[in-house]
Amino acid sequence: MLPLLPAQAAKRRAAAREPAKSAQHYQLSLEVDYRLKRFTGREVVRFVNNTRDELDSVSFHLYPNVGLSEDAAPWLTIKRVLIDAREQRFQLRSRGTVARVPLPVKLPPGASLALTLEFTGRIPKVQREETSLLAHFLQEVNDAVSDERQQRDARDIFFASDQAVLLGYFYPMLATRDLLPSEQGLAAGVGGIVFSAVADYEVTVRVDDGVTVISSGESRARRLLASAENDVPQAEYVFRGERLRGFALVLGEKLKSVEQQVGRTRVVSFFHEGDERPGQRSLEIAARSLAAFNKAFGEYPYPVLNVVEIPMTAGYSGMEFPGLVALAQAYYIDFAAPEAQRLPQLLRDQADVIENALEFTLAHSIAHQWWGSIVGSDPQRNPWLDEALANYAAAYYYEATGGKLLGEEAIDRQLRATYHAYCMLGGADQEVDKPARDFHSFIQYSAIVQAKGALMLVALRREMGDEAFFTALRDYYAGSRFRVASPEDLRQALLAAAASPQVVKDLMQRWLKEKHADEDIGKPELALFTSGGSKKRAIGRFFGRIGRAAARPF
Repeated sequence: MLPLLPAQAAKRRAAAREPAKSAQHYQLSLEVDYRLKRFTGREVVRFVNNTRDELDSVSFHLYPNVGLSEDAAPWLTIKRVLIDAREQRFQLRSRGTVARVPLPVKLPPGASLALTLEFTGRIPKVQREETSLLAHFLQEVNDAVSDERQQRDARDIFFASDQAVLLGYFYPMLATRDLLPSEQGLAAGVGGIVFSAVADYEVTVRVDDGVTVISSGESRARRLLASAENDVPQAEYVFRGERLRGFALVLGEKLKSVEQQVGRTRVVSFFHEGDERPGQRSLEIAARSLAAFNKAFGEYPYPVLNVVEIPMTAGYSGMEFPGLVALAQAYYIDFAAPEAQRLPQLLRDQADVIENALEFTLAHSIAHQWWGSIVGSDPQRNPWLDEALANYAAAYYYEATGGKLLGEEAIDRQLRATYHAYCMLGGADQEVDKPARDFHSFIQYSAIVQAKGALMLVALRREMGDEAFFTALRDYYAGSRFRVASPEDLRQALLAAAASPQVVKDLMQRWLKEKHADEDIGKPELALFTSGGSKKRAIGRFFGRIGRAAARPF
């Protein structure tokens, strides 16, 4: 027998480690009142106790309630929990973000259990003025100059506007104990919060006919339902998805779409009437990103990838979910169209920045399908693990599609310039390898976790060489698909591929654990804010200087 080549051996090791099937299965039924922005739902979740201990309770995350105050009414409410048709009591914790269900009988290791949950949801509304391009620009200014601690709330993944509804993680999600202790609440900070195992999904959605429903999964059926006299006609959508790390829905009216096949995946771009050119451009960027990452990291395993234009609140230009990317409508601008002349001159002068921001954001969001979704990681304890890889991949996208020179320009413009902008605003270097709660602002998180973390990968590639570096990333992806990876998994993959493992160890120590960014990345020429300076007076100079150089995702 011929010996296995390294790539073949890596695939065989990955196949041996990869779970044979999902340990969780959700059957979700949702009825959405699109006009009143509310829904009722029912889920049957089956799971296997894959821990070594007996379980006397299970917990569920209610992600739409993250960020609410103690006295605020919840957006997502559990009405009943049943096991074998018997109603079970449950307790809410952590400001309604965790529901704990005591089990009537302890569940031994390897045994399975099915629970039925009935729930309702109220969808928070965002106003049109909160989603405009000017609002995004002003929010960026505010984030840059604010000294207050910043944090996310659920409205970046769960909201309704006049034109669309985004329902990200809209159902009670099982909190698997080997991933996150059920007693731990959700820390709302500047980083990601969603953390789950992969699961299989069967999802049925009922909504007014005329409302398009887009999901994380593959559409299996759409049918009209018989309605009583004077009732609004209803449609029922059926979706399925396997090994997804969560599920999201987008609902909207007057949506159009274009699509393209990339390998085994159908890439679909959804957009509103009148946004045909930006919608087509988004499709092309998404298709190029998918093809580049398939080749560089390993094949995307799902049959569909949806990209959707949606009004998003200021502060976010994009949001990724398994199998679905939502992009801010504010960036769907055709600057060649006559209507663009009505925009403020300040924004028209930044046309190239805005267009580049959409491209980089979309590439970054699609990279998260690999890093964070297919390969899971803990976004609160180790935020850099998926963010640094996704940000590096977004910069690499330019090289893969436009050549080395364009790739180097992207590294300068999207990575180094982000760190420099942070320094110009008075920011100091920090260790990359810290929990999300230790970062107090979005610009600090972007500069340290995303930009500095990605630049570590740039340095590793330079030292290891292309063949060893990309072999390591492909092995890490193949060995960690559908699992929750740790920083040690990535480290071991890099060490195994490196000709000089000690160099890799030293570089990772230097970039992750120490503070040498001013030396390794370089300090900006201008320190915009000094201890005695005024941020408000200097902010105009700041954006005048970096506006065309740093188009980072909000």
